[in-house]
Amino acid sequence: MVTNRNALRAALAAVLMITTFFSLGGCQLAYLIAGNGSHAALYKLPKKDRVLVLVDTSANSQLSIHAMATLMTSVNQLLYQHKCANNFVPAYRIVALQRRNPVLYHSMGIADIAHTVNANAVVYVFVKRFDITLESAGQLTKGRADALVKVVDAKGNRLWPKTGSPGFSVTARIPTATAVSQSPQAVESEMTAILARRISRIFYRYAMGYKPTSP
Repeated sequence: MVTNRNALRAALAAVLMITTFFSLGGCQLAYLIAGNGSHAALYKLPKKDRVLVLVDTSANSQLSIHAMATLMTSVNQLLYQHKCANNFVPAYRIVALQRRNPVLYHSMGIADIAHTVNANAVVYVFVKRFDITLESAGQLTKGRADALVKVVDAKGNRLWPKTGSPGFSVTARIPTATAVSQSPQAVESEMTAILARRISRIFYRYAMGYKPTSP
């Protein structure tokens, strides 16, 4: 009798596990199989290198100098916090270089800037688009940002990605529904924070973010 009871319990447990398995969504299934789940770093920076996070923009981008400096500083901080590297070029060095002689700065290549600030590796972020749009007579605001990220050495040689693509694509979106009653400055700040987080995550392992919840 005891043996039969144990066999029945095992069978019921197996049925329950199979039912649970097939009822899970993709993220939940990954969480169940791999624990909390994580994304591996796409590229690891040499920890001994002096790293420059350099942000550049297209002529049509609305990214302000202040937001550009904030983006560089935020990426620096996140990379340092996650121990991706130990030595970073402060963002104010780039801002000061740009303001001192804008014409000269915009004529410089990545390798020229890296040499000026004594950087060994450059995380180059090209912001193709950074738009903040007012809608409904200025009552609603939405935002969109698109950037390309690549890593080069002090001589400008590509380290990552190795393919022929111009860089790894990173985007940030602030839909109108979540931007209601937000000022353009607040949307700019939020988009900058999203970009910084997504750019920095290229270089370290991070959790998928799924947390089981009760039905």
